[in-house]
Amino acid sequence: MPDRIFDIEGPLVQFIFRVKDLFVLNILTLVCCIPVFTIGPALKALAFTSLKMVRKEDGNVVTTYFKNFKLNFRQTVGFGLICLALLLICAGDIFMVFFAGSEFPMAIRVLSMVAVVAVISILLYAIPMQGRFLNPIKVTFRNAFWAAIVKFPRTLLMLLSYAFIPALWLFVSGNFFPLIPLFGLSLPAYICALIYDPFFRETENAILEAQKEKAASSGEEPLEEPIEDSIKDSKES
Repeated sequence: MPDRIFDIEGPLVQFIFRVKDLFVLNILTLVCCIPVFTIGPALKALAFTSLKMVRKEDGNVVTTYFKNFKLNFRQTVGFGLICLALLLICAGDIFMVFFAGSEFPMAIRVLSMVAVVAVISILLYAIPMQGRFLNPIKVTFRNAFWAAIVKFPRTLLMLLSYAFIPALWLFVSGNFFPLIPLFGLSLPAYICALIYDPFFRETENAILEAQKEKAASSGEEPLEEPIEDSIKDSKES
């Protein structure tokens, strides 16, 4: 029995490996966000690697992370700066509601928080979409907007996954603060990947079917699987 517990394929050892990978992934993301302009590539590589971990396709976490970090780098830098601007606006709204709320009418405070939740919901889909699909930025945001609405139950769970650790720190005990630098990004990203993976698989299957139909109509050999780690979606103007 003890041999089974410590078997390398056993649940305990696999759990320890997963915790180690999440820790490494969190540190990589924090370090790669330091230059600020690399926030976009860092966050989309985090989402991409988390999805690979969920699908047990990750291999070496560091290699997987940096491979996606470099992919489509220039476009993702611009994407990241847009996300950063939106997050700064959200931070300003949160500050207004919680620290200067008495100076603003209740209606404005409620609308501000609704806007914050809506923006964060869209980003929770846009970032992994940017890591998984090669699309123009405006198409990514448009698809993320509709996904956040159509998949609202999943969206709500994703929001809660990112709020959980900060809520523990703020409302339960400050002793939970070490969880933020250790797992504050990677753990929610991993949980979110578990949540949106079925939806992404549906999208990927639809893309592959479209690729097969296009190949069949042109007389080419139909594709059985994506050529690259990131599936190339049809670009829309």
